[in-house]
Amino acid sequence: MKILSFTFILCLLLASSFAQPQQKKKYKPKRTDQYIHMKGLRLGMDVTRPFQDLWTKGNRYGTEFSADMEIWPNLYPVFETGYETFKLKTNYVDYSSNGSYSRIGIDYNLLQAQNEKEKDIFFIGLRYGFAFAGQQVSHYLIDSYWGPETGSFGHQTYSAHWGEILMGIKGQIFHNFYMGWTVRGKSKFSNKDLGLPPVYFIPGYGKSDRGFNLDFTYSVYYNIPWDFRKAKSFKKPPVKPAAKPVVKKEMKAPVKQK
Repeated sequence: MKILSFTFILCLLLASSFAQPQQKKKYKPKRTDQYIHMKGLRLGMDVTRPFQDLWTKGNRYGTEFSADMEIWPNLYPVFETGYETFKLKTNYVDYSSNGSYSRIGIDYNLLQAQNEKEKDIFFIGLRYGFAFAGQQVSHYLIDSYWGPETGSFGHQTYSAHWGEILMGIKGQIFHNFYMGWTVRGKSKFSNKDLGLPPVYFIPGYGKSDRGFNLDFTYSVYYNIPWDFRKAKSFKKPPVKPAAKPVVKKEMKAPVKQK
């Protein structure tokens, strides 16, 4: 009896479970911003480069410009280039370095816009950077057991390569004008070995003895309102003259002969 009652209860439970309506699968809503937010070329200038000596050891100054364009929805190829000068003068060394650098990469917008008028983006990105620079040690002093040793090193040229991962925002403050900040993590790939003295500073990267550097940039931008997607002066096909309407002749009823 117990087995029969248990079987009966189990059948009731199975029947009730099948009787319940099946829940519909929840689908993630598609993005509604699969359109071009920015239909032109955006040019920018980093306003923090001239004031880097406020948070770095030594005198570090520079300029940096950028250009980006949205070629696919939420996808922005970027080109950045700049020039930096670094000077370090103490009782033991008088060092100077300067050179140019460039970065190429891409940004992807993660911010979902509600309509085409919203131009603000929150993005993540990747960069490949390279620099060509020169350094010089005008004077150095080394205290040793046998007394102070002084000397200098002439001008030396070198190059370096690194990669960056970054995140930031770009917001439109008014029509075609933007402002935004970026936090960058930089990892060095390689730099030319000069022997003595070793490379101390890499323009666009920072101190060479660090395998990883953090940096912060703040830029202003202007979007040149040029829609490159529009067709370029294609010849329009000749317009054919409209066909004249065909007038149907009225069929006269045959006249009955008397």
